[in-house]
Amino acid sequence: VLVTSRDQDDAVWRELKARENEWAGNGIRSIKVIGDAEAPGPIAWATYAGHRFARELDEPDIGDALPFRREVTALAAE
Repeated sequence: VLVTSRDQDDAVWRELKARENEWAGNGIRSIKVIGDAEAPGPIAWATYAGHRFARELDEPDIGDALPFRREVTALAAE
């Protein structure tokens, strides 16, 4: 994987999307664009996108929701 100018490059996704009529015959139900192909950013973001995709593979799509709950603590003056 090259780290370059942070330009979006979704050419593979677009080529696969154009061949959607061939998917079923090859066992493909859907494709998803992730990482720098979706939105260029620091390498940690692309790595997280790949990790999250693998973790959520074959699970229902949760969209932009966070896959965890945050604990919100309140600070009180005592």
